[in-house]
Amino acid sequence: MAGAGLQTAHDKTLHRINRGHDFACYQRTARLARERGLKVCAHLIVGLPGESQGHCLQTLEQVVATGVDGIKLHPLHIVKGSIMAKAWQAGRLDGIELEAYTVTAGEMIRHTPPEVIYHRISASARRPTLLAPLWCENRWTGMVELDRYLNQQGAQGSALGRSWVAPQAE
Repeated sequence: MAGAGLQTAHDKTLHRINRGHDFACYQRTARLARERGLKVCAHLIVGLPGESQGHCLQTLEQVVATGVDGIKLHPLHIVKGSIMAKAWQAGRLDGIELEAYTVTAGEMIRHTPPEVIYHRISASARRPTLLAPLWCENRWTGMVELDRYLNQQGAQGSALGRSWVAPQAE
């Protein structure tokens, strides 16, 4: 399987986070890999600066349309020594809240065809390297909340063909 660290399909964000590629580059790479019989696993991040839940679902739609066999999904980690750490320390960047990650990741999973395999739905890092969000110190926190959300809202693929609508607060 060929892993592709796409992170997002939005070129403006890719430029902002210094990825050094655009979405068209990912599309070419994924197409070439699949033409050679390789399966493709896209790495996606929820909580990138300037991106909403809608951006994340657009990324998912574009990745699925390009052709993907697997997805590794996790929240943005703001880590010590990074450019984003400087923005976070200056108050110009927030880490994603657990609830926002749960809803966004949950809806991405619900809008994903069942044949696409999720290899990761959360990730962890430790202090002092991790600055934010601190709930990411334990990957199980995100996984348990996602499990709860999917049990309430529906499993992978259950929202295919439907527009994303924010769940109503109870």
